Amino acid sequence: MAKKKSHDEELQRGLERLREYNIPIHEPSASLIDSIKTHLGRGRDTDLALVFLLGRIADQSALETLTDLDRAATDKEVQREVRRSLYKLAQKGLSASRPESQKAPLHKAVLNLSPEVEGYLSSVDGAGGRLVWLAKPQAGSGMQLLQGMVSDRDGLVRVGGTIIRRRELRRMAQDIRERHGVTMISVPWEYADQILYEGFEKAEVPGRSGLEEFSSLRSIFTLAKPKSLPHPVYDRLQTDGLRPGTWRELSRRLLDEPEFRFWILDADWMKPYLEQAGEAQESRLVLNQLQKEERFAAIVRDAAREIFAGERGQILQRRMEDMALYLLETQRGEEAKLALAVAVAIKEGDLGGLGSLDITFLTGLIQKSLAFYLSQVEEKAAAESSLIVRP
Repeated sequence: MAKKKSHDEELQRGLERLREYNIPIHEPSASLIDSIKTHLGRGRDTDLALVFLLGRIADQSALETLTDLDRAATDKEVQREVRRSLYKLAQKGLSASRPESQKAPLHKAVLNLSPEVEGYLSSVDGAGGRLVWLAKPQAGSGMQLLQGMVSDRDGLVRVGGTIIRRRELRRMAQDIRERHGVTMISVPWEYADQILYEGFEKAEVPGRSGLEEFSSLRSIFTLAKPKSLPHPVYDRLQTDGLRPGTWRELSRRLLDEPEFRFWILDADWMKPYLEQAGEAQESRLVLNQLQKEERFAAIVRDAAREIFAGERGQILQRRMEDMALYLLETQRGEEAKLALAVAVAIKEGDLGGLGSLDITFLTGLIQKSLAFYLSQVEEKAAAESSLIVRP
């Protein structure tokens, strides 16, 4: 833990020095690569920060620079950061060619079936949906599979069950990974059952049809009502060391992970703040650029404090806990700790003081969501304007 803290502190110091060099660390682009090269070698902290920035630039020249550094770097911490950045570029479709003997899938499916009940879980999608499996060997007939799509707001959306051979189940997991970039990770079956059961209870309230088979399918695995258990990620990661350190600023790097790429907060959650942002843009007051940015930042802070609290906060806490476990199981331990730190902060209401909100993942997610919905409003207005017939 001390080693991880030291790494994060060095990276933070490096980012601060890059600010002093007037390098725009929040919006790195291919035009910066030549400048980045000139600053390499000034110190380990700046090298770590520069390598971190290269991992955020989806450009062939960034890949080539990192590949050269991977061969030339002698410092182990810099080497590790180089490989992290190369991994991130690979997730964006940029990867250096390697000999066939060295190639390996980035996300290996975790599907080691045993004679007991097994649970499997996907990543959380942008709308808060998860694919959940329960699998149980059946004597002489393969595997009994129960699969459900669960929304954390709407409950169990779809459910199905079938008898399937082991190799077909593995092929199904591989197909999901290849088509959608989603790995089905292994989780305690009790937790998978808990998600399905809670989703079914939530879906029953509005009387959704199409779920009539759930109880009979589930009875093949268990008849007992699931117990309320702590999230399994807390058995894998300790929370004591999450609070100190620079994780609040570094948490924004989660938005670079492919699973978070399509995360947009729900429209009804964002509507009040979308209206405020629209009013600020259309204000008759003469505002300079700095005033506009300050007003937008205030809207973002208000939105974060209100959205990431109460029932909505609990929903987002669960999403981040599931993602922490998912990242851990797909060999991204540092990102898993960042996701869990965000979940714990939401759980404890530790989002920052009244004058600031310094968890960059949360502010980044709000900014991203506002930009998405504002662009939709602008596109709709432009489409309506084009239909007006002018004399």
